Amino acid sequence: MAARQAATNKDLESSSEDEISCADEWTFKAAAKGVPYRLQQVLISWVFIVASVALLLDFLSLQALVREGDNPDFFAELCNWFGVLSCISWFLGFALLIHWLRSVGATSMGVLGASCKLVAAILFNLQPMTGTMNDPLLGGGAGLWWSNTAGITFFHVGNIISCLDFYLHTAPGADTRKGWLYHGNLPITGMWVYQLATWFLVASNYMACGWGGDVQKALMPTAAAPVFICQVLGASLLLLGSVVYAVWCDGLNLQH
Repeated sequence: MAARQAATNKDLESSSEDEISCADEWTFKAAAKGVPYRLQQVLISWVFIVASVALLLDFLSLQALVREGDNPDFFAELCNWFGVLSCISWFLGFALLIHWLRSVGATSMGVLGASCKLVAAILFNLQPMTGTMNDPLLGGGAGLWWSNTAGITFFHVGNIISCLDFYLHTAPGADTRKGWLYHGNLPITGMWVYQLATWFLVASNYMACGWGGDVQKALMPTAAAPVFICQVLGASLLLLGSVVYAVWCDGLNLQH
């Protein structure tokens, strides 16, 4: 009799845990469904995930290209291809984001932050475009020397503006009394991760930039360890921030 009672209690406890788990899952999914124009946000998140992965591969292939010199392997030769994919994806993502922000009635400061990042994406695209032209007046195969540095500066300023906007204007669904991982706070968390990422990317660009088009004037060579570390950390954090936004809108759930 005691054994039967113990088994019954165990079944009740297991059932209760399952109900709590299902309730938590339902609550999260319900909260995600409250994201305005959710499927558009899902698309934006995945575009940024692709852009971040392509940027990380671009940096890795660039380092391989620099180290291998005149005999690059197949991965190193894909450097510009990864760069083009990343740059186009950032442009597409920020264009869609501005449309989404205007659709949900975002603050003018929020739109300004996203607009700065759209300008950044345009500047990013100049480097591979001019590099493909291979015009000596435009930097030859390396492209314009200043476009990436100017682009990441606009990207970083845009992230700072976006974080300031979240600080001054509490986002719908956010709760300052709850933690960084609270569902309504995930957009704020993701933006701070983005800002941390661009701190590293600003550092890597300013260290390796060939000022005036002269690589000898760079503070450090591209292959230097601090440059490489900042590149990888920056791209990885952009990927993490994009995943945070995907989680916020339930974008990792493939059953839409």
